[in-house]
Amino acid sequence: MTVQGVNDIRSMLPGFARLEAVCFSEPWSEKMLAESLDSGLYIFTFVKQGEELAGYACGVIAGDQGEIERICVLPEFRRRGLGRRMLDELRIAFAAAGCGSMFLEVRASNAPARSMYEKYGFRVTGKRPNYYADDDAVLYGTVL
Repeated sequence: MTVQGVNDIRSMLPGFARLEAVCFSEPWSEKMLAESLDSGLYIFTFVKQGEELAGYACGVIAGDQGEIERICVLPEFRRRGLGRRMLDELRIAFAAAGCGSMFLEVRASNAPARSMYEKYGFRVTGKRPNYYADDDAVLYGTVL
């Protein structure tokens, strides 16, 4: 796993978009990913298993906080610590940018992701009823 330069990440956007389509019911398009990258505010990281892109994550710096926007791992590579490794990379990048905390939102029904975040040290900070078309969002935060 590595954090690479903008041009390296740009070449991976089609793969990130494929991961999005597999992992999310409301996936980001390659165009949305490119716009995020071009903003200069987003941090991207990824993980491969062999030559296969197994997952990616991105977050945005929002003032003195880091917001985790996306973490996705292909189903066949889940429960191997890859999500946690990408969280570690984002944490390091956010801290280096001067962020004192990080936060995220997740579907209330996504028990595996919620478990991972809680084991990582995130705590529930709120709830957004009906945030998704079919679910509530649970808000999490942690100090860096």
